[in-house]
Amino acid sequence: MKPFLLLLVLVTGGLSGPVDSLCDRAEFLLFNRHEGTGRLDSARSLLIRGRRLEPKHERCLYLWSRIHIQQGDDAKDKGRKLALYERARAIADTLRELNDGNPLGHMWWGVAQGRIGQTRGVLNSLFMVPSLRGAFNRVLELDPGHTTAYDALGVLYCELPGFVGGDLAKSEQYLRRGLELDPNYTVIRLDLARNLVKQKRRDEARVELERLIATESPTLPADFELDDKPEARALLKQLSGQ
Repeated sequence: MKPFLLLLVLVTGGLSGPVDSLCDRAEFLLFNRHEGTGRLDSARSLLIRGRRLEPKHERCLYLWSRIHIQQGDDAKDKGRKLALYERARAIADTLRELNDGNPLGHMWWGVAQGRIGQTRGVLNSLFMVPSLRGAFNRVLELDPGHTTAYDALGVLYCELPGFVGGDLAKSEQYLRRGLELDPNYTVIRLDLARNLVKQKRRDEARVELERLIATESPTLPADFELDDKPEARALLKQLSGQ
């Protein structure tokens, strides 16, 4: 083998272990699950293999938590949703205990915790606010460029009532910062549009929704096709009737 080719193999493949490869494939399937039925199940199977090989593999734990959240989002039964979200939270908590300096553990613990609160009802969600805010702020302490954390905080401040800390202006700041970091992260643009509607800035909201729909290279293709674009179209139609 020529020296250059040998170096290329070492850089691109030789330094990656089998669990890294399984995670790469699982992540691709998860983020592109709209392209074929069964992709989510295939991603789950790959992660099960990874977990068996390296139970403490941090990226595998992150994806394992995230895929449980996705399954919870897809579930129709409330009990099933809660079980999946609680499992996702426990997995993320394992990652946090394993490495408190990994922002992904805090991020997906917070996402799972928030989903549990939403599923159980508003009172539970309000009770969880301090822990959610703490988790997402911890993510930004560890990684100031973590776009998902900006979205999470933006949504939190947008949805909270004012008497417990809701703040539309602060929410907008977080969401716009997230979009500065990644203009193709379409759920952030959708959440910004919702914020602008709440502020009665409907023309600005329409602009954001049209930009979302026109996105050519979404960061999360499946979320864009299955959730963000349809919801943007529905909200745009609703605004057109006002």
